[in-house]
Parts: sequence; C-alpha cells; structure tokens
Amino acid sequence: MAAPLIPLLDLGVEADKKRVEELLAALRLDPADLALQRGERARAAAAVQEILSDVALRGDAAVVDTARKFDDPGFTGAQIRVAPEEMREASARVPQGAMRAIRRSIAQVREYQEHIMPRDPAPLRRPGVELGLRFTPLDSAGIYFPAGRASYPSSLIMLAVPAQVAGVKRLAVCTAPSRYGRSDLVLAACLELGLTDVFRAGGAAAIAAMAFGTATIPAVDKIVGPGNLYVQLAKRALAGCVGIDGFLGPSEIVTIAYETGVPAFIASDLLAQAEHDPGSCFLLTTSRGLAEAVTLELEKQRGGLKRLPAIDKALSARGAIIVDGSLDRLIELANRFAAEHVNIQTRDDRAVLSRLRHGGAVFLGPYSPVAAGDYVAGPSHCLPTNTTARFGSGISVYEFLKRSSVERYTAEGLAADAEAIVTLAEEEQLDAHAESVRVRTGG
Repeated sequence: MAAPLIPLLDLGVEADKKRVEELLAALRLDPADLALQRGERARAAAAVQEILSDVALRGDAAVVDTARKFDDPGFTGAQIRVAPEEMREASARVPQGAMRAIRRSIAQVREYQEHIMPRDPAPLRRPGVELGLRFTPLDSAGIYFPAGRASYPSSLIMLAVPAQVAGVKRLAVCTAPSRYGRSDLVLAACLELGLTDVFRAGGAAAIAAMAFGTATIPAVDKIVGPGNLYVQLAKRALAGCVGIDGFLGPSEIVTIAYETGVPAFIASDLLAQAEHDPGSCFLLTTSRGLAEAVTLELEKQRGGLKRLPAIDKALSARGAIIVDGSLDRLIELANRFAAEHVNIQTRDDRAVLSRLRHGGAVFLGPYSPVAAGDYVAGPSHCLPTNTTARFGSGISVYEFLKRSSVERYTAEGLAADAEAIVTLAEEEQLDAHAESVRVRTGG
C-alpha cells in the first residue's frame, strides 16, 4: 500500500506520540544544526568564513568573483549598483495589474507599520527625578532577500517599508544577480519604494559587503532578511560587527481546528506552506472526521500545483495531521511548535488565541489565509521559524529602532537616593562611583 500523502497521527497512540516528538525535535534544530548532523555544517562554515575574509580584503572584486561563480559568469563590477534608469525601464515593462498589486502592498504595509510605531512614553516622575524612554531609528540598515528560485518583491516590501517608517536614513538593498534578482518586478518595487542604494550581490558575499563596506556597497549598522544556510551562517558570524535580525529559516504553519473548520480552506493553507522548499505544515484538530476530510482535500488540490516535488516532500517528511480530543493538549502542542504561522479555526478563536503563547503571526478564522499576510495585510511576512517564536518576533518598525533611557536628577532627587547609591557602590568596592555622588551632595 502506498504511503499516505501526509501522516495522520493520534496523540493517544504511543507510536504516533513518539513520531510527534520526533517532528518537534527536528523543528527545534535549525538548518545549520541539521547540516552539522550530516557533517556539512563545518564545510559550509568554512566556505562562509573564506568568503567573509575575501570580501573584507578585496571588497568589490570578491563580490564579483562570488557572483561569477554562483550566479552570472559574465558579471562585472560595473553591474553591482543598479542604476535608476534600470529601475525605471523595468517598471515600464511590468503589467499595470502587477504594479497596482505592488502599490497596494506597499501602502497597506506602510499603514500597518505606522499604526504600530511606538511613541515615547510619558516620563515617570518622583520628587526631583524624571525617568523616560525614547525611541530612535538606526542610521543605516542592510536588506537582503533571496533570488535563487523565484522573484520576491514581497520580501523586499516587507523589509524595506518597516525600516522607512522607523526613520532609517540610509537603506542598502542586496539580492543575487540571478535572473530572479534582475526581475522587473523586483526593480519596479525598488523604484516604488524610492530606494537608491540597490546592489547586485548574493549570499554570504552580500552580507559581508554590507557589514564591512566596499568601494560600491556601503557598510550598514544592521542586516535583516531571509536567505539560505550560507546567508544565515554569515549573519551569525558577523553578529556584533553588525546587528542582525535572527535566523529566518524554512516556512511553517500550524492550524488549530474544530470539526467546524473548512477542509478546503485548511488544505489550501497547508499546501501554500508546503510549496516552500523546505516547508513544514501541521493540522492540530479535535475531529478525526475533519482530519480525514482535509487529507482528501490535499489530494484533490495538489494535482494542479506547479511545485509538487517540494509539496510532497514537505507533507510526508515535515508535516502531519494530529488528532486529539482535548483542545487543551492541542493548544499546548501548538505552543511547543511555536510556529511561524498559526491559523485558528474553532468555535471561539479569540479564546484559543488568549491561550496561545507562541507564534510568529496568527490568522483568525477561515477567511484569513496566510497568503494575505504574505502580500498585502500589513504585518511583515519575515517571521521567526524553527520554534524561535518562543523568544523571537517578526520584522517590524521595532527591528529598526533603538531604546534609550533618559534620566534627569535635581539636587533634591539625588539627595533622596544618595545613601542607597553610595552604600551599593561601596559594597561592590567601586569607590569612584560612591565619590561621584558624594561630590554632588557634600556627603
């Protein structure tokens, strides 16, 4: 008998419970760690270190050599910077329907990011003391998005707009000089966003160029964006030299559903994540009937899709439909998955949401497809993966803002705190700290 398209697991069965734990363990291991198990991470890390060192030493020449090796044998240094006329010409070639979609995406992402933009809170006041907090934007940021398998203007929008709303003065954009990186859609989105520092540089070389700076590509203060293992290893290696956003890995979805869930809708969302390469997709449901209906829908809907090899691999190896009569246990399992995307289709979605502690982006109800968040809803689709939603968040204006405390004492306020400050300083044997208070208070 042929293996099922997607495993159907019952938490009440010990063998199935063990399989669920194996899936969770695999998710917790990020791609770099999985590669380590295969003996590949050391080679990848060594290759990345070589590229980083080369770019640090030779700058643009190293970027060109890397591009020739991986993307375009005829690449030259003159092609690194994308000229404004290239963007204008590309935009003119894009169909008007696609341009309207790009503009709608930009406008709605901007609207959402402006809505959540934090404001400095009112100061806390004690007699003679005023304590505040202020948000200030980064001076510069580097945006990287992949171009290996498709053109992703949506990722550019989801990264650039939050930075612009935050007030970042200078944005450098890098993507590989592959045919997808040169796509008219990407260049048209750059033009619509008003970006001027747009560069053709890919992989670890692009990350190094934005960290160190080259004759063409400026150094930045923070680098954000998704990419393959080499991109993520480069970001990790350079953390501290520049700020980074985190490890943005394979795409994931967890759907929590009662028997009232719509099988066709649930299956479509699972398939949408499965077509990423790799992707992970899970349905947690209290209803075996719904589980079986969704498996039928998966078979039915997958037939006309273009990325069947990736879809089938994700469903069979990185997905499951998990059944348990207890919603409590399923919610706790969802918290352990801490997935990039969580869709809730129950009789009381907000009640379930109140108990969901971890998830990069949450979609409530049957008419909230993840694809809406991917393109036009407003929140960025660049989200934590591999269970890192336990401690991480998606890209937003917050990624591009710094928090600084602001503290103001008068003589009266310092006099009230002086004894405690001096006592603690002396206990820690920091005499100069104590004296810096005494000299002001005469104590």
